[in-house]
Amino acid sequence: MATTTPDDHAAVAYDLTAPFYDSLTRHDDYEVFAGVLEDLIKRADPPGRRLLDAGCGTGRSSVLFAHRGYRVTGFDISSSMIDIARTRHADSGVDFHVHDIRHPAPGEGPYDVVLCMSDIVNYLVEPDHLAEAFAALSAVMAPGAVLVFDANTSHGYDLMTEPHIMEDDGLHALLRGRHLDAHGRYRLTMDVFRELPGDPGRWSRDTVDHHQSHHGQDRLAELLDAAGLRLVARHGLHISGTLADTVDETVHTKGLYAVVKPRTD
Repeated sequence: MATTTPDDHAAVAYDLTAPFYDSLTRHDDYEVFAGVLEDLIKRADPPGRRLLDAGCGTGRSSVLFAHRGYRVTGFDISSSMIDIARTRHADSGVDFHVHDIRHPAPGEGPYDVVLCMSDIVNYLVEPDHLAEAFAALSAVMAPGAVLVFDANTSHGYDLMTEPHIMEDDGLHALLRGRHLDAHGRYRLTMDVFRELPGDPGRWSRDTVDHHQSHHGQDRLAELLDAAGLRLVARHGLHISGTLADTVDETVHTKGLYAVVKPRTD
């Protein structure tokens, strides 16, 4: 029997994760990866610079692309993440929204570039929900626009079943992954311990479950085609950070995909 997951699981998980999300990801080099993404964007030659950051989190990637000359709208399903983005980047010119990716996108479309990074497609655990998301994004993309997204591989999920510890000043996080069934369902449990300010030696503990599904390359291609989108490039991301010209589900931790909406002329 397939495992069931509440529809609002991603919002719940990231509302709980929001207070310490940037601490957990502070070693991620957003600037370097933005350069990788922009290279993929330029190869697709989109018609303009209006960009939608789908699943923008606390807004770090949104602001980087605003600094690169894009007119950016960002959204996330977590209101807590968007509260942080709006407060931290109030003067950035980025328009932030609380929004479910399966519904028509907010802001002033159509968009020339859509980014959908950090496992967003994997949080859409039902294939029908992923189909809805691709259709909703396609509907707000201009002809010739490009969508760039990532997706975890089966190898990536296997690696995450090994317990992993992340540390920052006054924060320790234990991550433990588990395969739930034969349908690609997966759960990552985070136990986050934070030192209580002004109370040395005492710590708080928060436990957060993140539910995802593995979507293989055939499924992704089928759902993209149904949404009127054309896959033009796929790259495998190795745990070392190197990018390959193909995606190997047994070697790479993520696949990075570039998709275009065909032009009408």
